[in-house]
Amino acid sequence: MTPRVILILIFVVPYLGNAIAQHDRGNRNFDRQNMPEGTIKGVILDEDSGEPVEYATISVFRKRDSTLMSGAITDADGAFQIETKAGRLFIKIEFISYEPKVIDKVMLRPSELLLELGTIRLKTSTSSLAEVEITAEKSQVEFGLDKKVFNVKKDLSNIGGTATEVLENIPSVIVDIDGNISLRGSQNVRILIDGRPSGLMGLSPSQALEQIPANTIESVEIITNPSVRYDAEGMAGIINIILKKDKKKGFNGMVNVTAAYPHRHNASLNINYGFDKLNIFANYSISYRETPGHINYSRETTLRDTTTYLDQKGEFIRASLSHNLGLGIDYNISKKTSITISGRYSPSTNDVGRTTNYFRYDYLHDQTSHFLRETVEDESSTGMDINLNFQNKFNKKKQLLTADVRYSMGSNTGYTDISEDYLQFPSRASLLQRINDEQGQTNFILQGDYSHPFGSDGMLEFGYKTGIRSNDLNYLVEEYDDSLASWIDLTGVSNNFIYDEAIHAGYAMFGNKFKTFSYQLGVRVEQTNVTSRLIRTNESFKKNYFNFFPSIHLSQKLKKKNMIQLSYSRRIKRPSYRNLNPFTSYSDPLNLWVGNPDLNPELTHSLELTHIKYWDKASLSSSIYYKHTDSVIQRIRTLDTNGFTSTRPENLSYRDDFGFEIAASMDIFKWWKLNGSFNYFRSIVDGGNLGPSFESDSYSYTARINSQMKFWKKLTAQIMFNYRGPRITVQGTRKEMYFMDVGLKMDIWNRKGSLGLKISDVFNSRKFQMETIGDNYVINSEYYRQSQRVYLSFSYKINNYRPKKRKRGDYGYSEDGGM
Repeated sequence: MTPRVILILIFVVPYLGNAIAQHDRGNRNFDRQNMPEGTIKGVILDEDSGEPVEYATISVFRKRDSTLMSGAITDADGAFQIETKAGRLFIKIEFISYEPKVIDKVMLRPSELLLELGTIRLKTSTSSLAEVEITAEKSQVEFGLDKKVFNVKKDLSNIGGTATEVLENIPSVIVDIDGNISLRGSQNVRILIDGRPSGLMGLSPSQALEQIPANTIESVEIITNPSVRYDAEGMAGIINIILKKDKKKGFNGMVNVTAAYPHRHNASLNINYGFDKLNIFANYSISYRETPGHINYSRETTLRDTTTYLDQKGEFIRASLSHNLGLGIDYNISKKTSITISGRYSPSTNDVGRTTNYFRYDYLHDQTSHFLRETVEDESSTGMDINLNFQNKFNKKKQLLTADVRYSMGSNTGYTDISEDYLQFPSRASLLQRINDEQGQTNFILQGDYSHPFGSDGMLEFGYKTGIRSNDLNYLVEEYDDSLASWIDLTGVSNNFIYDEAIHAGYAMFGNKFKTFSYQLGVRVEQTNVTSRLIRTNESFKKNYFNFFPSIHLSQKLKKKNMIQLSYSRRIKRPSYRNLNPFTSYSDPLNLWVGNPDLNPELTHSLELTHIKYWDKASLSSSIYYKHTDSVIQRIRTLDTNGFTSTRPENLSYRDDFGFEIAASMDIFKWWKLNGSFNYFRSIVDGGNLGPSFESDSYSYTARINSQMKFWKKLTAQIMFNYRGPRITVQGTRKEMYFMDVGLKMDIWNRKGSLGLKISDVFNSRKFQMETIGDNYVINSEYYRQSQRVYLSFSYKINNYRPKKRKRGDYGYSEDGGM
């Protein structure tokens, strides 16, 4: 037999055999390889408490050869939905501290491609957590219809850190030297804690994030195109920080202690006690940190054909001590009705010392003056939240009524002593000033939401919300008069600014699913009433406006674990009360700041298309997005004839943002996981309403790589690298920056305890550099805040503490979002 004949037989015989087999089976419509895909649904509950079991692993196997066909993880309601090929199957359900359950005889018929398994109850395992074999870990990134969820509790780069460090390691999120948060290059982002605004965020979001220990954070949700269920505030989207909370029966908790060099220490305690109809939870953390840094600033000025130079060399150190106490009670009135009362109290102190040398030079670079400015700030602040939540479930699954009442307040009191000594001619007497800065904020929210299901997947939601906020800023500046030997009130510098805001909102949204296609359509309306007053000058300002905000979310599942999502939303960014305050700040005598009470809100149209692909050990998501913003707010710096710069926020005509973002995750080996992201964007700003010099067209990009390796069963290592490319602004260029963190973690005492080691900013490269160009001047500046540290941490679980993500009834958070 010739080789050619052998080859023909090798290829032809299998096809003949397959054809004969199909003929022998008669007129069946499907063979095993071409079985259609169907859907298996069910709900997993705790057998004793009846509570949903979240994150349980559901695995579907083919009956004849035990091949793994598909799988899923239960959601916050214990529900799961699996797409798999029809046929004879069996299902295995597993979760930590529960006995595995096998459903042996499962038949998904080609003629009936939807199989409802109903309610499945799991028994609590009698063995300890250490004896349970963990077959699957929760994915680091999860994709919802309108958000991405980053599960950060096992991220070693967060050892000993705060919420700020957590956000720095989230794709598309950037934190600058002052702690300001940007999402996809825009600072117009709304930050929520457990799905709601917090009193901690009222006065200084950057300081509030520093008060939240990283080890108390369960996950971070990034919502770039929020649905109408959320407030319309936040042009770039929403960052929702989900804190840990346990609802297991009995007493359990976790202790964490971290020490870092140089000078950053914190400790935290999370405890929970559940019995009968009550669940009591509490957490406390204390943190002390010292942060030194420097600010270097050089300016070249050309006025009246003469060039002069200014150099500022500043050093500072900030010492902060903060406490964070949270308490709450869940009371189950019945199996379907519950009430939650919770509160949080967060006092803190900050002591800041600053020393700045100012050098002036003439056109020959000869020094003409030198003065030294020293400031000592003593600051104390307090944040408090009180929340009352009512939840009622109906007989129909997912039919839900919730009501929330929230009150939050924040206060900040600062005392600053300033001295200026003129060390070179022209001779001038030393200057002594003192500042008393008092700020207060209150926020009251009343909210109700109702969800009504239709059919198997339809859902109608609507709700109403009223938010009333008040801010009071009192700024008193005094100067010492040698001739009078007393302190004199500088009435031209002191001011008292009061800001009152009321927002009334309502929304309606409908969603449904047809086989593999899902949609969500909604509209939100908001009425905003703003009144602000400058007490000393008896000036008042009013802004009232009504807006509607539609949103659309579409999702199509494709074959071979592919998914396409398309979303649109309209968003708003209201001017902050600081930007509206028209009084001039002289905190830097040569670089002034003044607010603008005539600012209008920014309005954005946001469109995004996303593709998601899953493999057995990998996932890939890619997005293209476009945002058009009218009346964009930008800080504009100008130079006067005396050589003083002044910064003032202004409304520019518009900004167009285009971008491409890709994120990938892969299990290279059983012991090595790798994930990364890349975001490339273009921003076009048109400030032609202010002049042709206020226009820009810039490109920039960010990249992030996270490598996690598991050695043996108890030791894990992680390397995190972040890069931010240069970016052109309306008045200059922000230069590139990169940094890397490394960490180790070892489980001890049968996984009840763990030891951690982290080195942050390994190359000491986190420096913020910028060049600003304006009419008649060029400025180069560098900001550095110490970020290179070595951390050691210890954690211990009390009675196998297992944190659980909050549901809608807990702190008002829901799996799909919150208003």
